Amino acid sequence: MTRIQTTACLLLAIALPASAETIRLRLQDLTALKKLELRCVSDEKEVSVPVPERWTVRRMELHLRYTVSTNLLPESSQMVVKVAGTPVAQARLNPLAPEVKLGIDIPPGLLQPGYNSLSFHVAQHFSKNQCESPCAPDLWTNISLRDSWVEMEYEWKDVPLQLSALSSFVFDPRLMPAGEVHIVTEDDSARSATIAGIVASGIARRFDYRPVSFTVSRRLRAGMDNVVIGKRPFASGMLGQAAPLKAVRGGLLRMAPMSAADGAPDPKRALLVVTGETDEAVKLAAITFTNISFRFPGSQELEAFGFTIPEVRQYSGRETIATDQVYELNTLNFPTQSFVGVNPGARAITFRLPPDFHIRPNQYAKLSLNFSYGAGLKNDSSFSILVNGRGVRAVALDSPSGNFIDGYKLDIPTYVFKPGTNTIEFAANLHAPGQVCDLIQPDGLFLTVYGNSTISFPPMPHFVEMPRLELFMHSGFPVTRWPDGHEAKIWLTEKDDRVLAAALNVLGVATQRNGFPLFEMELTHAQPADEAEVLVVGRMGTLGADLLKAAPLKVVDGEALVPYPVVRGWNAELTASATSRQKGALGTGRGLLMQFQSPWHAGRTVTMLTAERAEDLLAASALLTTSAVQGQTRGDLVLIEPGDPEPKVGAMDSGARYATGKKGSYSPMESFLYTRPWAYYAAAAVGVLILCLGLFFALRRWRAK
Repeated sequence: MTRIQTTACLLLAIALPASAETIRLRLQDLTALKKLELRCVSDEKEVSVPVPERWTVRRMELHLRYTVSTNLLPESSQMVVKVAGTPVAQARLNPLAPEVKLGIDIPPGLLQPGYNSLSFHVAQHFSKNQCESPCAPDLWTNISLRDSWVEMEYEWKDVPLQLSALSSFVFDPRLMPAGEVHIVTEDDSARSATIAGIVASGIARRFDYRPVSFTVSRRLRAGMDNVVIGKRPFASGMLGQAAPLKAVRGGLLRMAPMSAADGAPDPKRALLVVTGETDEAVKLAAITFTNISFRFPGSQELEAFGFTIPEVRQYSGRETIATDQVYELNTLNFPTQSFVGVNPGARAITFRLPPDFHIRPNQYAKLSLNFSYGAGLKNDSSFSILVNGRGVRAVALDSPSGNFIDGYKLDIPTYVFKPGTNTIEFAANLHAPGQVCDLIQPDGLFLTVYGNSTISFPPMPHFVEMPRLELFMHSGFPVTRWPDGHEAKIWLTEKDDRVLAAALNVLGVATQRNGFPLFEMELTHAQPADEAEVLVVGRMGTLGADLLKAAPLKVVDGEALVPYPVVRGWNAELTASATSRQKGALGTGRGLLMQFQSPWHAGRTVTMLTAERAEDLLAASALLTTSAVQGQTRGDLVLIEPGDPEPKVGAMDSGARYATGKKGSYSPMESFLYTRPWAYYAAAAVGVLILCLGLFFALRRWRAK
């Protein structure tokens, strides 16, 4: 090989590092939007592209597939693609070639750690020699989110040996496509499992809504982030002589160097040690780690001597609002918003109502709006209020001189809301007066909704008919009735690392949906003796007879009673199920998620994940962390199996109904009255009538004396 060839090879090796990795992400995986359609004369939409702090991005390509209207003028219609506000490409919208595939190289220097805006701006016209309507129906461009993707080539950065790196560097919600963490426990006892659950809950919370899966063993696992949990002698044995642990009075957290499979240092992966001299000290260290929410401390280790937790109220999880309390829109992440121009788009507020709220008729949410709008609007201008995507009210903007309105009252019926996540959206419809050909000044077309506007909900009782697995996927209910997991337990039916890992995956889902660490959750290998909400994880062969008899898919005397839905006519109030008595098997690769009333405590709930084999159980729990499975989980019986490109999910509602409330139970009389308002009012009327009759006869007897 010549000297020139050798030099060229060396330069090529420097330019293309061997450690670089490549990832491809569809745009539909980066946004909650179902479609990306750009309308009117001018429109702009954006998608956020996450870049983890742990990555150094070397190359990024955007591959777009979009369709344009065949009525556009190619000479004056174009699309501009921007990254972080900087144009990176532009293309004419040609109706003669309406189906377009476009590849764009994006300079890596524009990308910063965090969420980077990828925006699409269009200017669209269909007429050149005459006036055009600014929002004609044939002014559109549709971007296929499913067939468009970004491709990134990146390298991993070295992990700083600082505990401050945990909150945003190591367990980063921008890591794609999912997080993976290996937990090393001292043994397979319930005590170790409980502490592992606290740590897993803290990790899942840091990953926000990004899927994260766990594995468990007694050894470190190379090539991924590891957490060692156990008393100091065990943790010291894991680290070896290179990083000895000192004896401390309380709990100890330490960031330690990680090793690759061949024993060489691996600075790209993190190793966190959660330890102490006693089990109580280890648990204290775990709770301390779970609640570290910002970049402190900057040291390699931390000694924890105590932890004070503020008072925790029921139903105080992520974005959950209380009834009979007035909230400013500012506090609901809706600051003062301005809508400008002929196509200003919409703005939304997202919040949660407790999942067991009983929404009754003749009750109203109170919305008090402070807003202003510009002069010169056409008298048919308005702004619409949509709840969960459906229009409920429209407010006229009919003053030609503009106006500033303070305290505009709107009553919205509570039945348009739902337990769990709700969205209130404001959409402006601003029209200019005059003819189409008149010159339009878009800056004068504005509406401003102020953040000091308020919303409140009336008092509503805590009552819900169960089972409803969709509520578990919304907020972890009923396990998270207390947001820290109080009055809830996880029952592991056998001592197996794969079963524990499956339980940690489900626990992570509940934590992410509720947004609060479950440091009061207890894991056990025996049936919980006290009254509690129970999450059962185990193979079907290890489930007890009580559970198998109470579950929607029952197993009695070795025979399965399998419900199959039956289609009924419109005159049927409920969809019935035919029951087949059979001997069969669930089959490999499949998992069952079921929910039913506790066979030991009325009103309490058992949520159960099971499968034929432990590896199938772990695989099913990993699928539960994906949005594709979570979005299809409902009813009381869900069959989960892998599929390509997405998992296959079958959900049905076949089991017995029961009622639960704030205390975890409801009497049959209370359930009857709440589910039948006419009976409630009739009982109240009868009570008033009896009271009046009693007073009448008492007064009559008194007068007779």
